[in-house]
Amino acid sequence: MIDLIKQIAEGVEKHKDNAIRFLQHMISIPSPSGQEENLSKFLIEKMHSLHYDSVKLDRVNNVMAIIKGSGDGRDLLLNGHLDHVPPGEMSNPYSGRVLDGSVFGVHGKIIYGRGASDMKGALAAMIMAGAVLKDLGLELKGDLKIAAVVQEEIGGIGTIATIEESQFLGDLVIIGEATNMNLALGHRGGAGVNVVVKGVSSHASAPERGINALYKALDIVSKIRQDLIPKLPEHPIFGKTTLAVTRIEVKPNTSNVIPEECRFYIDCRNGPDYPAERLKEEIEAVIDSLKEKDKELEAIVLPSNLLRGVRSFTGFYTDPEAQPVVREVEETLNAVLNREVKQTVWRFATDGRFYHYLGYPVLGFGPCEERFTHTNMDHIRIEEYLDSIKAYASLACRICGLK
Repeated sequence: MIDLIKQIAEGVEKHKDNAIRFLQHMISIPSPSGQEENLSKFLIEKMHSLHYDSVKLDRVNNVMAIIKGSGDGRDLLLNGHLDHVPPGEMSNPYSGRVLDGSVFGVHGKIIYGRGASDMKGALAAMIMAGAVLKDLGLELKGDLKIAAVVQEEIGGIGTIATIEESQFLGDLVIIGEATNMNLALGHRGGAGVNVVVKGVSSHASAPERGINALYKALDIVSKIRQDLIPKLPEHPIFGKTTLAVTRIEVKPNTSNVIPEECRFYIDCRNGPDYPAERLKEEIEAVIDSLKEKDKELEAIVLPSNLLRGVRSFTGFYTDPEAQPVVREVEETLNAVLNREVKQTVWRFATDGRFYHYLGYPVLGFGPCEERFTHTNMDHIRIEEYLDSIKAYASLACRICGLK
């Protein structure tokens, strides 16, 4: 394995400049959720030029590519998403500039731009890994598959389409979301509720004539922060459940009227010990306790769209004791990176949940630190980018096998 890793490292070094330019080009193409078409078309052309055996574009602009194996090995599926969150206040977000990492407190050179860390860097590395294997003439037994999917940031429509419409699957799935070059075994679940508070409108000059729904909503929020959040459970694998009020709206939305309705959203990231049903029940209990003293309080708790028809716990965990492939991946990463990778879980949700729900083993490995994603410091360290190419190529050899 050591000789193979050395061979792959030499191949990556040969392609270093091309790999950097490729990622810079990807970053230069804006691809917010629902607007990935231009990036998809670029990748179709690029992967054909890199001699992938099969490259397809589906109806929602997912790109699915394959390096075919001989047919007597395991298939490895690498999944990465094309879309990114809005650039916000980033300066020159699509520049793909090479900068000194010291500007963000990291060492070495970095590539800067929206989507660099989440997750064009990992996706570019996956694609370049296949190119390196092709260039080295390393023939796999199983198929190496790459799913470059759309709309991950807004619910996973792309990955769902690759599964339902194309049955684009593998014996092992690796998600390239940021893990800081460690091994993710799963992620917390996601749940949420909308709380709708009713009041009575009046002119703002005579607030005593109305019932201010915003004030009532703030009472509920305060009670949640005071009584509920400190008591949230901590799971031994997934960590502490978190709650956060992330959106609040009033009706009518005008400055001189006491609002007759206030709606706010509570985002919950949970372990299996705090299912969505419990979230709803405990928010309702907070409201009921306030109603004992405030007879004017009228509020209802509505599960978010995420919960309708979906399991109450949307996280997942790939147990190393039940899945020996975890050890294979861990050993390979240790050898490539020349250190022991840490086992971790993501705090955020990924498309890995869809594959896991169907019974496929799912792991996570990607460059970049979670703390830089969705921020004005969006970047990828060039050293980690190149190391991740080596890692994905080496994992393909280990999982798919070599002829």
